[in-house]
Amino acid sequence: MNKTLLLVHGRSWKPPESSLRGLWLDAIKWGLSRDFPEAAARFSEVRVEFIYYGDTNNDFLQETLNKAWVDDTESRRDTLQELMKLSASQFIRETYDNLPDKDLFMEAVADMLSPLLNFFQLGEELIDQVAPDMREYWNDETLFGTAVRLPMIKPFKRALDRNGSTAIVSHSLGSMISYDILWKFSRYGEWFDYWEKKVDLFITLGSPLGDVTVRSKLKGKDAKGKRRYPGNIRKWVNIAAEDDYISHDFKISEDYQEMKELDLIESIEDYKICNLSVRDGKSNPHHISGYLVHPRTAEILAHWILE
Repeated sequence: MNKTLLLVHGRSWKPPESSLRGLWLDAIKWGLSRDFPEAAARFSEVRVEFIYYGDTNNDFLQETLNKAWVDDTESRRDTLQELMKLSASQFIRETYDNLPDKDLFMEAVADMLSPLLNFFQLGEELIDQVAPDMREYWNDETLFGTAVRLPMIKPFKRALDRNGSTAIVSHSLGSMISYDILWKFSRYGEWFDYWEKKVDLFITLGSPLGDVTVRSKLKGKDAKGKRRYPGNIRKWVNIAAEDDYISHDFKISEDYQEMKELDLIESIEDYKICNLSVRDGKSNPHHISGYLVHPRTAEILAHWILE
């Protein structure tokens, strides 16, 4: 098997790289073993590249929020352990509705304001309040964006150099990083030798890429025609959880329909799911473990592994 899987984590505070990588892999393996044992057995044959920029993110948040970093590995592990007690049939709305301490306020605010954000130029201010590291990503006056993209460049290049099948699973801010790297590898002259190399599967989880403000900041935003978008994705699957305010505008297939019209991509699919993560006694629909163990994610990854 010549398959490479790149995993790109999301925004906010992060535990050490080894801890976070282990949690991601445990969640993926559990979802596969629960629903697709053959794919789980072959997962060990897949090369895994874990893209970690958590140290840069943590440093930024400590300085911006004036708060000290805390290693929350155990809390994350507890969340995953509870998710691993659930059968595939339990990932439904009824289970989700019974989770403790659900806060729908941010989702409602984002849904109501999203169509107006660019017009009133409130987008960046709102994002700065709920996700300051995401706002900092496109701040041209700092090197934050460059710093968090840098860890992905060499692993992605290695994956393409293998001339096998490459898949990317990205979460939250990680989906913005991945999109921009994909664009650069298919549009920048320095990566000319890679322009024709494709990523077979691009999975975005809890992604803000559908948000009108975010779309106005991505690489290629000022270009016309094909050059506006990455040209190296075969299949894009977007998975958004109910009440995940980061991915409140989840209809990627509509927002990036022009990629299909320009024959840049074979397919774009959107799925709405229920993320059953509970962290510290509260429902957390944006948490990565709930995305990774979900039957829909397991199904998509299993098909890629076995094809």
